[in-house]
Amino acid sequence: MYSVNERPLMDSRDYNRLLQESGDAYVPWQSLDRDNNNTNMVVTEWTQTGSATCAGTVTVCGFSEGAQENWLITQHINTVLPGGGGERLRKVTVQFEGTLNGCDISRQCRQSFELYKWETSAIDRNGANNTNNYVRVGRVSPDVTSGVMSFVDSHDIELGTTGGFYLGVVDLSTCVTLTRILVLYYVCPEETSELISRPEAIESQSLEGSPSVEGECVENSSTESGANPILICGPRGQWQVIKPCLCNPGYQLDSSQDKCSG
Repeated sequence: MYSVNERPLMDSRDYNRLLQESGDAYVPWQSLDRDNNNTNMVVTEWTQTGSATCAGTVTVCGFSEGAQENWLITQHINTVLPGGGGERLRKVTVQFEGTLNGCDISRQCRQSFELYKWETSAIDRNGANNTNNYVRVGRVSPDVTSGVMSFVDSHDIELGTTGGFYLGVVDLSTCVTLTRILVLYYVCPEETSELISRPEAIESQSLEGSPSVEGECVENSSTESGANPILICGPRGQWQVIKPCLCNPGYQLDSSQDKCSG
């Protein structure tokens, strides 16, 4: 389900039921109606649609009922990296898949929704449900100018050093169905390419610049200076070579492009 560059932190497709139903003992996500204008005829907050086979599908469509402020709050997302070193991610990417429904026929219906975060190191449901704790981090405005109302959209979120956060998706009068919300970070994979043996590395975190990574030249090759080759793990987990390896005198690059032959 994921590419070699992707490391998921939360995926709505992991759940058959995201939102609370009567009798639920475990409530992973919350839907909060902050405009309080639901009527007996129309429910304007985020709801889960379909059956359990439609895992992770949520929708909201209350724009015809007036101004809206409907929050979808995820579970706590841990951003401490595995391995016991305590390293914390400083940037994550949120991917949305979904459809805009009927927004091209009404000026009341916005074709976007807002993203908020609340950073906290611990699970805190009461704090997560207090929308005053959140700060806005951006707006998702799907490109549907071609007339196709389905979309895939990615948004980067910068983080502090707390080691976790709650994500809030806020409807302010749109009509949208989200079929997937994926929170992930990217790595450059361990591989040998362009005469360099490369370790796995995390995508450069924007708040910490672009730290370099040392690789190793393959047999019968070296850098011009004789030091180890230098790389950067760039955006979306793509390796960028700063100091390359070259075949040593008496050797040439073979047809595989990954080794030097005499």
